[in-house]
Amino acid sequence: MPTIEDQEKLISILKFTPRTYRVSIWGYGGEYVMGTVSREIYDYFRHRRLDLNEYAWDSDYAENHNIPEDMQPFPAGSWYECDDLGHTHGCDMDSGTLQIEDENCNTVFERGISDCDGGDDSPGVSCGDEIWIGMTAEGTVVFIGSSSDKGTFFEGEIELTQPFEIEKLLVKYEDFDGQEVVSSLEYDGEEIDNNGGSTNGKGSTFGFYVAGSNKNGKWEKYCSMDDLEYEMTPWFPKKIKPVREGLYMIKSAGKNSYTHQGRWTGSRWVSSWTDEEHYHTTDELKIREWQGIAYDPDADWASIGPAPVPEQELLDALEELKAEYESLVAKAN
Repeated sequence: MPTIEDQEKLISILKFTPRTYRVSIWGYGGEYVMGTVSREIYDYFRHRRLDLNEYAWDSDYAENHNIPEDMQPFPAGSWYECDDLGHTHGCDMDSGTLQIEDENCNTVFERGISDCDGGDDSPGVSCGDEIWIGMTAEGTVVFIGSSSDKGTFFEGEIELTQPFEIEKLLVKYEDFDGQEVVSSLEYDGEEIDNNGGSTNGKGSTFGFYVAGSNKNGKWEKYCSMDDLEYEMTPWFPKKIKPVREGLYMIKSAGKNSYTHQGRWTGSRWVSSWTDEEHYHTTDELKIREWQGIAYDPDADWASIGPAPVPEQELLDALEELKAEYESLVAKAN
């Protein structure tokens, strides 16, 4: 026989007037993709020092930089198409707020999603897909791209024929390589349609990562030339001039010397940001020492990049600089 509590619940249901509640989620989040590319493409971008950020957004980048079609990880400007491993869009669990309003626009529930635990007076939380770089074979090159947004990511309606119960709401999310992203909402087992929202872009990140390479939290990866590490020459005194124009690491002159990047124009040192037309009119930098890359990074890539300087020519130039340096040291002693 039904208990008095069951009877009272049934009566409340029968007396209930159908109504519509509104549910929304806002905060920070974005669009996330993960896909695979060939090792040849990874090596190509590294050796030509191409900028993956610019390639991801600029539809003309491939044409402007003469990138052959078979070396394009995805069509230039269309980063969201490299998604054979995963693709999601939504609010981040750790920075989102869930709000529910009744038919009179009164807030009946509002809480940070990270504080929802499926207990009493809380919606349930369920993890769907989990996508990790490590799910691929060791050595696989994985592209991860994301566009960060701020605003409202979810707006939907719950059609009620019974009194609203927060415990019947389920927040579903995907674990995107450690980033938990709300993917959908359900109420009483039925998915709630997302009617969209309004967000503003806040930034983006892109990168190639080599699966299985994470050592002490550091990946073998590439996004731009800032990720490259080159073997450097010894530090040479300012009396010895570089044999080639270009960017070098320099130590400034004076008591408070510091290390930064500078440009050798062939006759003088100037700021690395100086345009070629201003090489001979801008202020000259006063330096103490300089060093450069000890080898040609374009060696063996003549067929796909700018014509490289022969490696032997660079080695000969380096030996010439060493000899001049040793001669100065000998005279000083």
